[in-house]
Amino acid sequence: MTAVVVVFAAFAGMEATSYLMHRFVMHGPGRRIHADHHTAPDGGFERNDLYPASFSVLAIVLFALGTSVPGLRLLVAAGIGMTLYGVAYFYVHEVYVHGRLPLPRWRWAYPDWLERQHRIHHLYGGEPYGMLLPVVPRRLRERAAVDARQPFARAASTRETRSRL
Repeated sequence: MTAVVVVFAAFAGMEATSYLMHRFVMHGPGRRIHADHHTAPDGGFERNDLYPASFSVLAIVLFALGTSVPGLRLLVAAGIGMTLYGVAYFYVHEVYVHGRLPLPRWRWAYPDWLERQHRIHHLYGGEPYGMLLPVVPRRLRERAAVDARQPFARAASTRETRSRL
């Protein structure tokens, strides 16, 4: 039972970590690496992909320590929580929102809502920084509601075909 709690805590903790990294690193000293994510996609690797890759390396370290050191077995559960968050983030952000991979994109209310919130971040470059539980100030939601620009335009054209699946 403790392992299950650690899995859920790690998953939830990753949203907080993702928010803090996005706000204070990616839009701060790490902006050079993150900047290509805020430009039109070319369909290939983005320097920004280094950020989720670094979290993957951390999860691998947790798995390695948790399986090789008996007293640290709960690190495996933490690695599972991080990995589950990574899978959810990958699907929502890379597949559903940005359409970077030609994978199925079924219409779901929650990911549709996440896409609308993430659009606000790409329109104005500020909040929301979180991905799976974004907090958007009312003034930004109202401003975006009347802003017709589509910051995901290139990805949107590839999504139209997949959304019929």
